[in-house]
Amino acid sequence: MSESTESREATGPRFRLDTGLALLEQWAATANQIHKNSIYKALFAVTDGTVFRNYIVFDDGASREFSVMVKEDLIMKICIEDFDTFGIRYIGPVVSASNVDLGSSPIA
Repeated sequence: MSESTESREATGPRFRLDTGLALLEQWAATANQIHKNSIYKALFAVTDGTVFRNYIVFDDGASREFSVMVKEDLIMKICIEDFDTFGIRYIGPVVSASNVDLGSSPIA
């Protein structure tokens, strides 16, 4: 391996988005630009593994699902599908999200 390939792999994404692109596109068609930018930034945090450090994250009770508090009024539900892939299950207002107990403690 070349040095540039090794460094790119070391700092590259840990996860890749595998499912939920249609949901993302549907949501983005009506979302404002501030919310779009916030969701895209949170998605990058999921791919590089920094989501738990940079966002408030709630365990959804399902074995491989969690919710990311992107903004005060915006949440995104994620499912880890495999060791290197994830999917989007929900994007939208907090009040519409099911299985999210905001009274519970966030994942540390």
